[in-house]
Amino acid sequence: MSAVEELVLTSLRARITGIFPAQIRTCIEQLDDDQIWWRPNETSNSVGNLVLHLSGSLNHYLNFDIGGCEYHRDRAAEFAERRHVPKEELLAMFNDMVVKAEKTFEGVSVERLSSPSPEPKMYTLLVEDLLTIGIHVSNHTGQIIWITKMLREGAIDDVWIRTHKQLGGWPGRQRREAEP
Repeated sequence: MSAVEELVLTSLRARITGIFPAQIRTCIEQLDDDQIWWRPNETSNSVGNLVLHLSGSLNHYLNFDIGGCEYHRDRAAEFAERRHVPKEELLAMFNDMVVKAEKTFEGVSVERLSSPSPEPKMYTLLVEDLLTIGIHVSNHTGQIIWITKMLREGAIDDVWIRTHKQLGGWPGRQRREAEP
């Protein structure tokens, strides 16, 4: 086991199960149901659709493919939803996915990073799947933050820094601060 592999796994886990979900929850808490489902035009996604999409994507690619949790995905429905799922129901779905993601990561060891990808048409190694998942979540988290900032000026200005400090996004900084 190399220190780099351990750092990669720790960093991905912190972001996928902690930092990005905390940022998304902060945004959802700042918005009312109408704002969660607002979209600038019919071909754009709302925060609600993005949360449904992330829940579906991570339940499929992380929790099912890697963690072995039973899941049947309807990707088109994630983007087609227009009924304004209430905030509490949306958060419950999202939080359930995150709990499963935490359990999935419990079963991912550094040694497993070099195992074959469960999606061999797309990737060679499991680490590639995890990197792609992290990048995907980051992308949509940024969209959710941008929409929230647009709809609620000043509501979440420090969310990126705060979540990284509090949830292990900067382990090198934490190590340096702990040194005598």
